[in-house]
Amino acid sequence: MPRRGEHIHKRKDGRWEARYKCGIDANGKTCYKSVYAKTYTEVKEKLWNCLKNNPKSEPSESSITFGVAADLWLEANKFRHKGATIMRYENLINRHIKPELQDMRLSKLNSTVISDFMNRKVQAGRLDRNGGLSSSYVRSIMLVLNAVINFSEEENLCPPIQMKVYTPSVQKKVLKILSISDQKKLESILLTNMDETALGIYLSLQMGLRLGEVCALKWDDIDFANAILHVRATIARVSSRACNNNIIKTELIRDVPKTKTSLRDIPIPSNIFEILLSVKRHSVSEYTISTTDTFVRPRTLEYRFQRILEDNSIPKINYHALRHTFATRCVEAEVDIKTLSEILGHSNVAITLNTYVHSSMDRKREQLEKLNHAIS
Repeated sequence: MPRRGEHIHKRKDGRWEARYKCGIDANGKTCYKSVYAKTYTEVKEKLWNCLKNNPKSEPSESSITFGVAADLWLEANKFRHKGATIMRYENLINRHIKPELQDMRLSKLNSTVISDFMNRKVQAGRLDRNGGLSSSYVRSIMLVLNAVINFSEEENLCPPIQMKVYTPSVQKKVLKILSISDQKKLESILLTNMDETALGIYLSLQMGLRLGEVCALKWDDIDFANAILHVRATIARVSSRACNNNIIKTELIRDVPKTKTSLRDIPIPSNIFEILLSVKRHSVSEYTISTTDTFVRPRTLEYRFQRILEDNSIPKINYHALRHTFATRCVEAEVDIKTLSEILGHSNVAITLNTYVHSSMDRKREQLEKLNHAIS
C-alpha cells in the first residue's frame, strides 16, 4: 500500500517502486516513470536523484510533498550530523511537522500557511493537547522547516519559494547556579563521601565537564603521567529504525562529541589529581564513575545528583548548572576568557561569555565600586 502523500509503494515481489512525473505527451497527458529498489530508503534516494536530474519533471507543476522532501533532507544530513542530532530532527519532523504538512505540495507553501502552522504550535501544539509549545521549541521546529525548504530549492525539487520563514521570539532564561556558600557546602559533602558518583559531580563542578562527557570518561582517557584529562567521548542517544514498520527505537551509546572543539585536553589540578588516584585504586570498571562493566546513564547520574541536593538542603539546580557555576567562578577568579573557552570546549569566546557566565548582584556591585574608586 502506498505511503500517504507519496508515489511510493511496496510491490508483491518485495521490491519498492517509486513513480515520478517526467513530462507531458502529445495528447497532453502526464507521463510517469518508475524506479525500483530493495528498500524504502534506497528507492526514495533514487526518486530524489531522478527529480533532481530530470529537467522534464517540471517541478513548478509536479512539486513533491513536504513529507517526501523532509525525508530526503534527513537522509542527506545523516552523514553531516551526529546520531543524537539527527534523532532530534526526526522527532521534530515526525511528531510536529509531518502530521500537518505531510501532504502539502512544496509549490503550495506560502507565508500564510507557514504562519498559521507556527501560530497553532505556539497556541495548541502540545501532543497531549494541553496547551501550546514553548517559544524555544517552536523556534527549533521552524528552523528545521526552513532548512527543508532551502534544501528543496537548492536540489531543484521545487520552484523557488518566495517567502521568509519567521520564528517566535524567545526570552532568554537565566540559569540558576550555585552560590559560593552552596558550592562550598556541596564540595564538602562530595569530598567527605568521595565515591564514583561524587567524583563525577566534582569533575563537572571543578573542571566544567558536561554530563555526557563525565559518564563516558574512561580511566584510559586520563594521562596520569602528565596530569591531563582527555575529553574524547560523550554518551549520546541515537535511533535505530526497524525498516519494515518504520518504528523508531533509541539506545544510549558512547560516541564522539558532535563538535571538534569538544575534543579537548584539560590539565588536571593537583587536588583533583589526588582524588582521581584514590578512586582509581579501588575501581572495578574501565569507566571512571562506574562500578560495573558499562557506563553510568546520564539520567542516573542526574538523579543521584538531585538526591544529594535534596538530602542536604541545597537549592535545586539541574546538573548542567554545575558547568555554568564552574565558568562563572573562573571569570570571578580572573581566568582569561580564551583559556576558559578552550577548557569548556567552545568554538569561540562569545559562547562562553554570553551563555556560561553569570554575574551575581554582589559581583555587579563589586565592579561598579571599582569604577567609583578609579575616578575618586
